[in-house]
Amino acid sequence: MGYRIHLDVDDCMSSGKCVADYPTVFEFDDDELASLKGESALSDEDCIRVARNCPSRALSVFDSDGNEIPT
Repeated sequence: MGYRIHLDVDDCMSSGKCVADYPTVFEFDDDELASLKGESALSDEDCIRVARNCPSRALSVFDSDGNEIPT
């Protein structure tokens, strides 16, 4: 494990997919945009899965060296 999620709020269209699928990691903020609750506790596989399932492509995945992982 070592992947981390980056959320680009400028690209978020508030579909709620990430919040519904991973409510312990994502929530809606006051502007009804997705936000991270804190440090991601997702497995590497789940990081990739949630990024792939984001319809607005607002989620990116990075490894522990800061390299973006293709999703």
